[in-house]
Amino acid sequence: MSSDDVLRLEGVSHAFGDTRVLDDVNIDAKPGELLCLLGPSGCGKTTALRLAAGIEELQQGRITLAGQTVAAPGLHVPPERRSVGMVFQDYALFPHLSVMRNVQFGLSDLDAAARRKRAGEALEQVGMSAYGDSFPHMLSGGQQQRVALARALAPQPRVLLLDEPFSGLDSNLRAHIRDETLHVVKDSGTTTLIVTHDPEEAMYMADRIVVMNEGRVEQIAIPDKLYCEPANAFVTTFFSSINRLEGRVRGGMVATPFGLVPAPNLAEGARAEVLMRPEALRVTPLEGALPDGAAAAHVLDARMLRRASFIHLCFGAFEGQHLHFHSRVPGRYMPQTGDHVAVTLERAQTFVFPMTEKGA
Repeated sequence: MSSDDVLRLEGVSHAFGDTRVLDDVNIDAKPGELLCLLGPSGCGKTTALRLAAGIEELQQGRITLAGQTVAAPGLHVPPERRSVGMVFQDYALFPHLSVMRNVQFGLSDLDAAARRKRAGEALEQVGMSAYGDSFPHMLSGGQQQRVALARALAPQPRVLLLDEPFSGLDSNLRAHIRDETLHVVKDSGTTTLIVTHDPEEAMYMADRIVVMNEGRVEQIAIPDKLYCEPANAFVTTFFSSINRLEGRVRGGMVATPFGLVPAPNLAEGARAEVLMRPEALRVTPLEGALPDGAAAAHVLDARMLRRASFIHLCFGAFEGQHLHFHSRVPGRYMPQTGDHVAVTLERAQTFVFPMTEKGA
């Protein structure tokens, strides 16, 4: 971790009763960075956010903001003194206050004129200047989200924290609002930590992603590296559906219907799992002899899923395993049920990991 990190969580562990929800978590956020905490429900990401905000008291480890310790065992700087802004999942707007007064709420250290000026600037940032006199119940979900963002940005915090801010929006509105939010946050230059369980959202929004599982950090990297160089099977499967094949390492390789694939750093004879993304399977009509490195399959079904075709393939038996794999083909490619096809494997989207007890 760098000394110029705006926010740092060092060795943070936390439990609710006998349930350990964070286990030795280390996270850093750099100036102006949008960092995403990504993981399934219950993985500890929201708890990490609440600890950073000061809503929960830290049990173990240390949290610093701009180099100053704000949380440690026996030390708890309250949220209002941390220079953090937070957007909650349900936005938490005050229903009895107008939009303008909601945004002014965290500006108590300014006089009335300065409060109104700063709140107006924050509303302009999010495109809600015309709604200052409206009340939350008069707004759509997307408008409420923008008001909550304006309220969080108005005090000009060092760090902005967002907890699943788009989860309550329908899919089309969610895409539009998250794009607006990304531009607002980046234009503000505020270091931002956002929690989500949606891998596509994380890849769209984040400069770096922290993948969490069962209270631990699995991998921290830029989106492209996480997708193309996952650290383990959990990270691989969290970012997309996968085709899974079990095997044994022989001569540094594992056998597949498409030929041998490398198994780097795995011991000879070790049990391994080969994970292949659907887009790694290239499907073409089978005409004559199989091309080199291809495997024969027949089509069980084909469906159009927005911008790609999703094809169910049966390869029959391979080393005692019945293989039913999926292929995702860009654009429209709709072979008929029963068609025989040739399938080749793109090695760049194929990953080999040791077989874990959970995978056994």
